[in-house]
Amino acid sequence: MTERQIAPPKCPSCAQIGLEYIVSSPSKERSRAKQPWFYVVHCAACGHVYNTISKHNFSQPVTPNFVLPKPS
Repeated sequence: MTERQIAPPKCPSCAQIGLEYIVSSPSKERSRAKQPWFYVVHCAACGHVYNTISKHNFSQPVTPNFVLPKPS
């Protein structure tokens, strides 16, 4: 049985071939903690946007309202 070869990705806009042309960049919009809100996945050659990846940004850490008993 022969191994299947996977074709390298190709940009639909500029026809650049290869994974090195698929890059991600953080958004300019930032949370209070200076973290990006999302990332944009795009072609490094022409800028064609493939997708956006959102992040979960929490404004404050969640702290419990109870105290665990100390082990005896």
